[in-house]
This record gives sequence, structure tokens and C-alpha cells, in this order.
Amino acid sequence: CHLEAFGRPEQVTRQLEAAIGIGILNSGERLPPEAVLAEHLGVSPLTLRQALALLRSKGLVDTRRGRGGGSYVSGQVHVSNAQIEERLRVLGTDDLRDLIDLAGSGAGAAARLAAARADDQDIRRIGDLARRFAGASGSGELRRADSRFHIGLGVAGQSRRLTALLIQVQAELAPLSWGDSWEGRQARAADEHGAIIAAMAEGKPEEAEQLTLAHFEEEGILLINQHLALLTTESETV
Repeated sequence: CHLEAFGRPEQVTRQLEAAIGIGILNSGERLPPEAVLAEHLGVSPLTLRQALALLRSKGLVDTRRGRGGGSYVSGQVHVSNAQIEERLRVLGTDDLRDLIDLAGSGAGAAARLAAARADDQDIRRIGDLARRFAGASGSGELRRADSRFHIGLGVAGQSRRLTALLIQVQAELAPLSWGDSWEGRQARAADEHGAIIAAMAEGKPEEAEQLTLAHFEEEGILLINQHLALLTTESETV
């Protein structure tokens, strides 16, 4: 939707913050010129400048003047376990299930297309993303690497619309993921990523899709169980 309808720089801030949080925009990367970025986001230059000011106040963007100037990503989005829990408390079980269903079906469709369309270079690229995830440490790095892998399925599937959908979904899902309750999940998730890539490389669309759906189903169970545990704890303390 057209962000100007919200009339708030905070909306643009959240969108750019999400892009930084999932690794679409990385530290040190230069943002497009303000006029170009404002047009891309569908907002006025004034709204964008206000959003960039908010990002600067959070230490996420640095604006440089003079030759080679512009706005650069200067930090990473940090999501604490307390923030994850607060978000999970607010969301309903149905909301979480809908989000997981959308994430799984979108990524599953992308994996199916990739099994039919991806060439050797696509498979190598998604393999590199999987290895980055397997070698990641810390919740922030895991969150970004995991998001990049899932978005990479859309790229491997050679579908711009699916890739855009996966970016949108990961912007919502990533801030809920890789909290304390996910401890020990990395190795299993890395194995699941590897199985998905193997099915893609072997040209098995149905298998690639089913493996991806199962991958998200397992992560959905983690989120819903944590959500229910938080609600139970709250009810017991009232």
C-alpha cells in the first residue's frame, strides 16, 4: 500500500528498520538518493527525511555531507528476548498461525519453482546462504542469515513477486524468531536447509516444497508454544 496514506514518518522508519534487521540493507551500505528512495517508498521527500532522522537517532543511519556523501547504514537492529516475548504476547494464536502459513506456503512455492528453474549458479548462491546460516553465531546474526536464506529461495525460483512477498513476510517473522526458546534449533534448521537445497539441485519440485513446508511448520510450533507459555505464565501471576 501507499505509505503516504499513513502520513507518518514512523511507518517508513519501520520499513527501513525491517530491511536492516533482515539483512536486506547491511552496515556500511549506502542508501539510494533521497529523491529516488522517497519515490520508491511512495512518500514525500519530507516524510523520508523525517524517517531518516529517526533512524539516525537510533544509531542505524549516518548521513554524510560533501563529496561521497549521502545516508549510510551504520548499525544493526538488535532484538532482545524481552522484545520477542512482548511481540508474542500481543499476537494471537491465529495471527501466528496465519503468518507461519504464509511464510511456509510462499517459501514452499519458491522452492518448488527453484527445483524446476534454478541453474548451477542459483544453487551455489543458495548454498552459500545456507553455509552462512550454519556458521552464524548470536541471535541477531542467525536472524539475518535465516531471513536471507528464505528470501534467497525466491531468487533461486526466479520469481520477483515471490521474492518481494518473502521479504515482506520475513520482516514480520524475523523479529519473533531466534529468541532464547530457539536454543539448539540452529543445527536442525541447517540440516533442513541442506535437504531443501538437495531436492532443488536434484530437480524434485514436490519434495523441495514439502521439505520447506515442514521446516516452517516446525518453527511455527516453536513460536506458538512460546506464545502459549507466556500467556499461561501471565494468567498464573494474576
